[in-house]
Amino acid sequence: MLSKLAFRNAKRSIKDYVIYLITVTLAFSLIFAFNLVGSSKEVLGLSDVMNNFKYSMYIVNVFIVIVVCFLINYTIKFMFSKRSKEFGTYMILGIKKKQISNLFTLENIILGFFSLIISIPIGYIFSLFMSFIIVSIFELPNSVKIDFNLNSVLLLLLYFLVIYIFVLFLARKRIKKMKIYDLLYYDKQNEKIKKSNNKIRNIIFIISLILGISALVLFSNQFTGVGQEPSMFIIFICLILAIISIYGVTITLSDFILNIVLKNKKLKYSKDNLFIARTFSSKVKTMSFTLGTLTFLITITLIALNISSLFKGMFDYQLELNSPYDISVEDDKNNLNNYIDFISKNYTIEDKLIYDSYKDLNNNISSSVDNYPGWRSTDQIIKLSDYNKLLELKGDKKVTLNEDEYILHVTKEFQDFIKDRDKIKGIKLSNNIKLKQKDFVNKGYTYAWGTGYGFVVVVPDKAVEGLEVEESHLIVNTKEETTEKFAKELVKLREPDLCEKDENDYMVCYSLANVRVRGQEEANNDGFITITSFVCFYIAFVFIAVTGTILAIQSLSDSTKYKYRYSVLSKLGVGDNKLYKTIFKQLLIFFIFPIIYPVNISFSVINSMNRIFKIALVNDTIYINYFIINFLIFLIIYIIYFTATYFGFKRNIE
Repeated sequence: MLSKLAFRNAKRSIKDYVIYLITVTLAFSLIFAFNLVGSSKEVLGLSDVMNNFKYSMYIVNVFIVIVVCFLINYTIKFMFSKRSKEFGTYMILGIKKKQISNLFTLENIILGFFSLIISIPIGYIFSLFMSFIIVSIFELPNSVKIDFNLNSVLLLLLYFLVIYIFVLFLARKRIKKMKIYDLLYYDKQNEKIKKSNNKIRNIIFIISLILGISALVLFSNQFTGVGQEPSMFIIFICLILAIISIYGVTITLSDFILNIVLKNKKLKYSKDNLFIARTFSSKVKTMSFTLGTLTFLITITLIALNISSLFKGMFDYQLELNSPYDISVEDDKNNLNNYIDFISKNYTIEDKLIYDSYKDLNNNISSSVDNYPGWRSTDQIIKLSDYNKLLELKGDKKVTLNEDEYILHVTKEFQDFIKDRDKIKGIKLSNNIKLKQKDFVNKGYTYAWGTGYGFVVVVPDKAVEGLEVEESHLIVNTKEETTEKFAKELVKLREPDLCEKDENDYMVCYSLANVRVRGQEEANNDGFITITSFVCFYIAFVFIAVTGTILAIQSLSDSTKYKYRYSVLSKLGVGDNKLYKTIFKQLLIFFIFPIIYPVNISFSVINSMNRIFKIALVNDTIYINYFIINFLIFLIIYIIYFTATYFGFKRNIE
């Protein structure tokens, strides 16, 4: 009898909580999909960096499980409040409290297993889609195989058991404490909030706002520029202050909005403003803690999305900074032919260049900067003809120089160290040739031209006469794409320049040669991009879904609870169109409310972090584009939940 009743109630609950079940199913599906991808040998074998993907997923899944646990616990508590009168009636009829608890537990287990079973095939489909994304990121010719493995299923089942054992334990504990009176009037209860007068509320709001601003200023001071390492302790303090601020502002802000409406008679009695303001304020008060939590989740969501974009932009820029050519080698000139022979056995060489860079003992450039960041002891000089060939191999335009001119090409980081550029408008090389600066370039620099500098001085070909050769370089572009495996084999050609015993009496050898292979850089970058992007979007999507689900459930519940209010408005002469506009505005304000503060916080955080990231991005303001794009991604998903809620609300009151 109990099982039949539980099954009937579970079937009825599916209709009432479709949005909740969809979100839980999607959450379990994503968890399962990431488990499958993280355990795929082909995915993990794409790059050495991808070995960390599996462990990243385990760590992230812990946070996701906590959030999903919060969602399910909140919804079960909500479902209990909706059915409290029913349970109270059962007790009046003589059904024991333990039987009611077992009935409610069994119902939720049935709903949970329903979501779990559906999530497995959906999760596998998601994993195939993720495989397609990985193939696109790594630009692979063939698809990556994702095996359906039992370990991922068991891991998903473990997460499911942990979540439901915890939330059902809380539910049973809640029922155990209930009396008949409590059950009959449980749906009338709201979150317990201590009433405060306007003065106390204003003080709380101001203090919360000050704490939030202080947290953002303190966080910003940790990212003042290149070379400063942020203090994790300070960042942790900023996080605590921001959380306190979010909850404080969320709890008190609705009263400010209501007071503005009430004090302004013109605004107060205009259209349906008073009705919407009072309904909104009362709603926020009844679920202030929940809204504070949702505001916090949205903040994390927006920050995660933007951090993902910053890392992707940084890795794309770093690839061009480190390896614009397929292969670049710095070594003794006598060894370069060995590299060419080995490369030609594996790839078709489309173009190549062997050139020398020279020393300038006068150190005109490095001596003109404060705290010179390079480890070289002399300035690096390159002939104009070699420089133009290097630009050509990169696909850039050639440049020209007069006999008495030079070009200073620097990294974005190095230019910040040059305090007085007038000092290097004219230079004198160690061979006594005087040159004046024609151009100062900070775009298109690559470390393939020479490590340890951050700059290169381009001079006319004749100006290098008498200068000592610093090192020899080999630049190669191949017809085929280079690989990480080839890079490891090419590195073996380097001969050690120095061998010595360490403190443990082991022989350690060092080589001054430097080898860069674009395929290896791409594999590492793609691995980092895959990990950061997948993790951030995984967190963001689950958090958005949780937020949208809770807001939707609360709103749809109101549609039933406040049906009488809308019936009265209709009888007073309010037409259907105006009634629907009122509902639309009411829901819109309710959904917008938890977004306002997170948008400001997340933009401030990304703006601060950009002070560090900008040296590795295309330009200093690209982060604004990232922020706008990511906010639009967030809005698209958010609007889907809002739209579903609006039409569900309309259907319930009709």
